[in-house]
Amino acid sequence: MKIKMLKTRQGSPDGISVHTYCAEDIVEIPEELAKVFIRKRWAKNMESKNLGNAPENKRARARKKSG
Repeated sequence: MKIKMLKTRQGSPDGISVHTYCAEDIVEIPEELAKVFIRKRWAKNMESKNLGNAPENKRARARKKSG
């Protein structure tokens, strides 16, 4: 999964090695790790098919409906 890091964090893409993912980097990592980074708001999804369902987009739509 392609993500953009919002904060510098370490993670293990394979359960063995540990990598440092730097803020502002766009990286392709395994989906399981990407979902953790996204859920913690350390990264955002860069794959266009899922952008409409990203949490930040859901909040923006909710604000438009209520405002």
